[in-house]
Amino acid sequence: MPIKDSYISSSEAAVILGLRPYGIQKLIKRGRLPGEKIANRWLIPRAAVEEMARTYQPKVGRPRQQRQCTKRGEA
Repeated sequence: MPIKDSYISSSEAAVILGLRPYGIQKLIKRGRLPGEKIANRWLIPRAAVEEMARTYQPKVGRPRQQRQCTKRGEA
């Protein structure tokens, strides 16, 4: 099996998981996704990305909070 079929780049993995390439790199560095850095590019096993895509729900960020005060001078 050629390496092209078994590994994908971080940008391709980002499209599959609905993230940005930097988010994929953070998942690799945290150990949640296996990856190897070759020639200054991250290569990730296709099977691992497809398995993670079944259950992964990306977080959009910090939830918005209700403001305590809406006008200046109120405390």
